[in-house]
Amino acid sequence: MKTLFDFQFPEEFLVWNSWLYLILALVVLAIGSVAYRSVRKVQLMDQLAKKDNPALAISYAGFMAALGVVISGVILSPSHFDMTWQEELLDSIWWTLGGTALLLVALLINDFIIFPKFKNRKEILEDRNTGLAVVEASSFISTALLIRASLSEQINPVDLGEPWLTLIYFVIGQALFLLYSRLYPKAAALDLHGSLEKDNTAVGVAFGGSMLAFAWLLGTAKSRYDGIPTIIVLALAYMAILCLMRFIVRYFFAQKMSLADEFQKDGNWGLAIVEATLTVIIAAVLIASL
Repeated sequence: MKTLFDFQFPEEFLVWNSWLYLILALVVLAIGSVAYRSVRKVQLMDQLAKKDNPALAISYAGFMAALGVVISGVILSPSHFDMTWQEELLDSIWWTLGGTALLLVALLINDFIIFPKFKNRKEILEDRNTGLAVVEASSFISTALLIRASLSEQINPVDLGEPWLTLIYFVIGQALFLLYSRLYPKAAALDLHGSLEKDNTAVGVAFGGSMLAFAWLLGTAKSRYDGIPTIIVLALAYMAILCLMRFIVRYFFAQKMSLADEFQKDGNWGLAIVEATLTVIIAAVLIASL
């Protein structure tokens, strides 16, 4: 019992490299903030402080959270044993900047591919579309989870080196996200584009939570397997499981209610939060049990 109450000085505070990486993270977050504002062509403080725009706040917060996931993934990624701390730091700088660039690409994919029927910038800045903003934030974090997984140590290393492997996994991940964005509305009986265009937050929350769950599963598949065919097969299986689980959740929790009507007609975002949470829980259980 004595050791239980003994004070043990946390040695982490004595590792000066940790403080260096913290400074690096702050710098990259600042660069990412500037990049987001430049790509979106927005005066951030004007929208957040003067106009009190909740949609931009959600999208921006999601982007910054995603950037934090990428930064932590870079720091935790395995490095060559013969690298000096200077080489390792420089390598981390390049990877965090590269991750920032990929997140900006994900922003453009949202604008022009996943939601081609309307302009995300206009919807978020002018219409304050919180439903679309939630989906954007979820897509940023989903992309970051996949980038982080691609930085994990390979199980069976292949000849193709970095950064090409990460770029390949990024492209495959975005393609699978696009496929999932087409399958989810059919399984959920939702008009995703129509609902989001009407600023429906409930639909955005439900879809965003489902996307996060799928990205978590997809990232875990990448961490466990290197083969692209295996990852694609698992992704398709996870899509089917998540769609099936949605019907089971509806049976046990929604009973006679129509979730589609609750989300689309009533805008019931409280119920949407419950569904999104249950979907993420299902993903967590799958990851733990498989």
